[in-house]
Amino acid sequence: MFKTFRISYRLKGTYRVNTIIYALKHIPVVKHLLPNSLYKHYGLKVFANIVSVLWEMVSIFLGKILYFTLMFMLPLEWFGHMNTSSFLQLLFFLSIIGAFLNTGIFEPTKDKYYAVILMKMDGRQFVLSQYLYTLLRHCAGLLPCLFYLSIELQYPIWFVGVLTVAIVGLKLIVAVYRLNDFKKNHRVRTENNNSPCVIAFCIICLLLGYGLILLNIVMPISILMGVFIASACLSIWGMIYIFKYPCYHTFSYQLLKGVSTLINMNTQDLVNDSYRKMMTMDTQIMSHKTGFEYFNELFMKRHKKILWRAAKRQAYIVLAATVLLIVVMLHADISLKVNIYKVLTTYLPYFVFFMYLMNTTKSVTQAMFINCDHSMLTYTFYRIPKNILKLFQIRLREMIKINLLPTVILGGGYGIALIIGGGFHQLPYALIAFVSLISMSVFFSTHYLILYYLLQPYNAYTEMKNPVYSIIVSLTYVICFAFTKLSLPIFSFGIICIVFCVCYCIIACILVYKKAGDTFKIHH
Repeated sequence: MFKTFRISYRLKGTYRVNTIIYALKHIPVVKHLLPNSLYKHYGLKVFANIVSVLWEMVSIFLGKILYFTLMFMLPLEWFGHMNTSSFLQLLFFLSIIGAFLNTGIFEPTKDKYYAVILMKMDGRQFVLSQYLYTLLRHCAGLLPCLFYLSIELQYPIWFVGVLTVAIVGLKLIVAVYRLNDFKKNHRVRTENNNSPCVIAFCIICLLLGYGLILLNIVMPISILMGVFIASACLSIWGMIYIFKYPCYHTFSYQLLKGVSTLINMNTQDLVNDSYRKMMTMDTQIMSHKTGFEYFNELFMKRHKKILWRAAKRQAYIVLAATVLLIVVMLHADISLKVNIYKVLTTYLPYFVFFMYLMNTTKSVTQAMFINCDHSMLTYTFYRIPKNILKLFQIRLREMIKINLLPTVILGGGYGIALIIGGGFHQLPYALIAFVSLISMSVFFSTHYLILYYLLQPYNAYTEMKNPVYSIIVSLTYVICFAFTKLSLPIFSFGIICIVFCVCYCIIACILVYKKAGDTFKIHH
């Protein structure tokens, strides 16, 4: 089994090494210094392998740190329930969700296809070795996080091990259930193809996890510890079943039977088809405008599903969350209301990351290229600087309008919550918070659109091939996440946000006018 794992790990490492070399060969300036023979250069292969191993180590711990920070520490601090009972109750419900949505054994991937189908590796040994490695990754990532929380929440150190095994035990229980279901019914449910019942169950667990704590309903710590100990004991039974399961070979072929189609078909073709299917082909769609306004309005009307669907969903979710928060503040005792008010007055920087996650401009620019610019950029008039600037301004206006739909609801709810918590004398701060959230939305709409115009990351085959674009997008994520570590007063942070947004938009228009004529083109 270890030999099988070693071969499969080297196979996966080869993907990563070649990806790193490919990215290096597409960085401006550097790409001209690197020959095509780079892929067989031993020294660089060793370096890329070291980077690959380091990335594997980082991914093991970084993902768990982000998970516990965003899903546990921040919400529990927000609710004023940073204690052991609330943490264990939330951990139980979220671990159930993770057991269904992140098992590791039911994910059809290309490396599994190459190993089992093409290289004819033993299905049982491959699946078991990969699954055991996945469980060990989970344990390695969980231990330091749970150990840190044991110091913060003061639960016994020995219970760290119990929690780790218990979380793995929940994953094993779900894996046993699904493997047994395949054995009886020959039906495979992948992680990307869960049944509606499973999805509904996960949503209920999510609502119970946070809702019960918000309503001050927390189970006794003795019951919660007993549940986790029982789950840890069941993990032994699950592991025995996993090792004795007889149908791994058939299961592997059934799981991977659709992967060959994806490999033989260009993945980008699937993306392109999905965008085109969302486009309305109604020939009755008309516009009374002229010039680029006419051109843009037709695009907006024909792509209404792509442009507005995500914004409307976000608006409904934000509205429900905002109404829930307001109702809680109106009926909560004075201590909870004061805690929420204190969080709102100093944690406005958190919403930079939240607005980053909500903004849809990045995905819309892909639709713009696939269904519009890919063809229009072949015409010279379309690349004239004044025409580029004109269409940029029109598109920026439309993207701001789309992203403002959930933002206005969020800003309004934020302001109302401030007034409920601090009284009507908080009205000026509520207005500043509202305008600053609007400015964040405008910034991200501008940011992604200017990256699209100045870096144009797509090639003639509509594939994203610009590593500089990917690096900047990744840095944007890192910087926005860093704002979750800041606690600043509403007035000072809000004013800085508004001024920065105005300056950024002005600079963006100037750069587009001066540079986009050279950069906004199809790359071959």
